[in-house]
Amino acid sequence: MGVIKKPYNLPAVEGPALANSKEVTRLLTEAIRRHGGRITFDRFMDIAMFAPGRGYYDSINHIFGDSGDFTTAPELSPFFGRCIARQIMQVMAEQGQTSILEFGAGSGILAQTILMELEKFNQLPQTYYIYDISPSLRKRQFTRLNNAIPNLIDRLVWLNDMPESFNGVILANEVLDAMPVHKVLFRQSPPHAETFVTLKDNRLVLEDGPLSISALHDEMYKIVQLCPDIHAGYHSEVNLGLKPWIARVSQMLGQGLVLLIDYGFTRREYYQAINHQGNLMCYFQHRAHDDPLLYPGIQDVTCHVDFSLVANTFREQGLQVAGYTNQGFFLAGCGLEEMYSELDSSDEEAFIRHTRCLEQLILPGAMGETFKVIALSKGISGPLIGFSVVDEQDKL
Repeated sequence: MGVIKKPYNLPAVEGPALANSKEVTRLLTEAIRRHGGRITFDRFMDIAMFAPGRGYYDSINHIFGDSGDFTTAPELSPFFGRCIARQIMQVMAEQGQTSILEFGAGSGILAQTILMELEKFNQLPQTYYIYDISPSLRKRQFTRLNNAIPNLIDRLVWLNDMPESFNGVILANEVLDAMPVHKVLFRQSPPHAETFVTLKDNRLVLEDGPLSISALHDEMYKIVQLCPDIHAGYHSEVNLGLKPWIARVSQMLGQGLVLLIDYGFTRREYYQAINHQGNLMCYFQHRAHDDPLLYPGIQDVTCHVDFSLVANTFREQGLQVAGYTNQGFFLAGCGLEEMYSELDSSDEEAFIRHTRCLEQLILPGAMGETFKVIALSKGISGPLIGFSVVDEQDKL
């Protein structure tokens, strides 16, 4: 079938992966031609990442772990899920036995670890719901969980849509960063511009043009008012899908906690001058680069989260910000040090392996500072343990 070699010192693409990327490129080409010669970048992301049976999250791709493109915190160490379980137990202590709803459950490892930890403390939820838009990932999740915790499989329910109402704890680990975004270009004064995906010599390329929707102008106007580092020629991204998602989550939550973990910044950090080329990143076989058009359908395309926007939008929907901190501080507040002290140091090889994984979770140069945790609450009183070490919600 041939081999494609690309820059950035990335591995060559061949076999089924190459065939899948060519098919996704064909889908993108058809969409571009149907829409008059170009599509918005958020439409590009929607096709490349979520096209049924072909997109990155719904194909044969090996996404997670050593054989995939990136490793998430719950796959790196079980201590991540165990710490989240401790935060859930605090909510249960106030609400009584409640349910859990996880968005974008990935490989299913986070659900597995949380349920095993809650079972150990006799604090199992009424139901553990999973809402994932990828049919192939749902199948993988069921297989994993049915094999790993068959005694708890009856507590798991996979949803085809977001529920109308829900009480309990809502989780989303590395979900917001995967939402499709518009790429935009700020100018000295309006009208600003948008970056589209088009074709040149039968190749996908980026092209600037007038804004495709007035909502982009409104968001960019707000950003300029709040961020003095914005200047002419500043490239960035706008997630227009975030507010509707937050509205639905807020409306369905009667009482409980929303816990979001992702990499990102506060708004003032997000729009610093150093980020003038935007906050979009791509990952292919554990190598990071900045070309989203390189391997359509077989590479991860992701964008940092504006946590100030997340916090303000939830507040507008009637929820309270119950805490905001980095991942390292959150895990410390949930008892990570105690868990670490319980490791068996007599098995030196295993002890070193666990220690190195924990360092990845908590150190500033790794996930510890880059990843943030934000909690939004409705009807929950008292400070949360995950934010007992450091709570920086005043920076939002």
